[in-house]
Amino acid sequence: MEGNGIKVRFAPSPTGELHLGSARTALFNWLFARGKGGRMVLRMEDTDQERSDPRFEDSIIADLRWLGIDWDEGPDVGGPNGPYRQSERFEVYRGLAKRLLEEGKAYPCYCTPEELEEKKKKALEEGRPSLYDGSCRELPESRRASLEAEGRRAAIRFRVREGDIAFRDLLHGWVVFPSGTVGDFIIMRSDGRPGFHLAVVADDVLMGITHVIRGEDHLSNTPRHLLIYEALGESPPQFLHHSLLLDPDGGKMSKRFGAVTVREHREAGYLPEALLNYLALLSWSPPGGKEVMRPEEMVREFDLSGLSASPAVFDRSKLRWLNQRHIRLMPFPRLVELARAYAPGWSSHPLFHLMVEAVLDNMAVLGELPKLLEPFGEPKELGEKEEEWVYGETGRKILERAQVLFREMPWKDLDGAKDVLSVLKGIFLERGLQAKEVLMPLRVALTGREEGPPLSYLLAVWGPEEAAERVKRALSRSC
Repeated sequence: MEGNGIKVRFAPSPTGELHLGSARTALFNWLFARGKGGRMVLRMEDTDQERSDPRFEDSIIADLRWLGIDWDEGPDVGGPNGPYRQSERFEVYRGLAKRLLEEGKAYPCYCTPEELEEKKKKALEEGRPSLYDGSCRELPESRRASLEAEGRRAAIRFRVREGDIAFRDLLHGWVVFPSGTVGDFIIMRSDGRPGFHLAVVADDVLMGITHVIRGEDHLSNTPRHLLIYEALGESPPQFLHHSLLLDPDGGKMSKRFGAVTVREHREAGYLPEALLNYLALLSWSPPGGKEVMRPEEMVREFDLSGLSASPAVFDRSKLRWLNQRHIRLMPFPRLVELARAYAPGWSSHPLFHLMVEAVLDNMAVLGELPKLLEPFGEPKELGEKEEEWVYGETGRKILERAQVLFREMPWKDLDGAKDVLSVLKGIFLERGLQAKEVLMPLRVALTGREEGPPLSYLLAVWGPEEAAERVKRALSRSC
């Protein structure tokens, strides 16, 4: 291992888009490393050549960078312990497998997939653990030669020692796997590809990883990894297995309840700060119970001891709430620039910033902008309820007066639009009408809707000529 500093890794398999659960693992590693002044490695575990795809690697890297998670070593930035794709490290694994063979800590296994499946089936029928039965463990050299003469290619299995396997998990405390619960496992496949366990340990050793922070679905892999560390004469890192993300029904997170990848949330208009914030809160309680936090605050406050082992339920309504809070915290010019990508039909409008400001209170995610901005477009066709506001005697008088005011009091900005509305309200409030009775006919006439952005913003964006023309058209339909 290199040095005594803290070093962590995030090691996704590029077989799909970055899942929120994986992003949470990356986040915990990043918060720990950055908070402790350590280093972080990004490693692509792409030994599954059939399912791995370079486009998924690119997508994972893009999504991590969008979230604001960075790394010190990786396939895109290089580093002293590369390469950082397992597909480029096969010779390393083969060398270690050969060493373990020569030291008697591993052995060739000639069992075919069909034979292994039959053994597994028989074990299950007899109520036994479906561990490898060790039939190739002590094969005579003559039998090995005979099998190879038949054309069988050997995999390499690790020879599991007797005795319990125990380690101290930083979250779960002491974890013990009793003797006999782990069977001899493959460290090199018959086609020359490495097994998961050997590749992971080899890379963690050679890259100097001091802390392995990963999901508890990997807890059962840890005894195998500890055995390989032991066989190689290396000290294992410290392990922490955090809880998994669950859906509201307590099951594994799935699309039945909504989006599950970072990319889907990115495209829907969630802010990276909000998504990071929410993922961190799933299992971690910041000091003082603070919920809305910026990334730099989380780095400063994060502590592994604050993690909970309890299952983490992904609450999409809570994420929406948190995203809305981060939208409010964001500097407005930056928000406007981000919003342009989600409202291409409006983004080139010279007063687009006013339109965004108009709907800010009702926007939870940027992807909602097109719907929220619809009132700025063509009026909807009126329904019976809306017609009552526009075509009644009172409504008509209000609209006629509004049309005159729009001509007499032309405005050039938001304050001017507010002044016009104030005068209009004053005229009719003196006649005993309520504010809603004055403004609703105007809103419906202008937009065809009873709800929408504040009227002052609508008028400021349209200007007096368009506003007057809209009222004129509404009045002509009521004749």
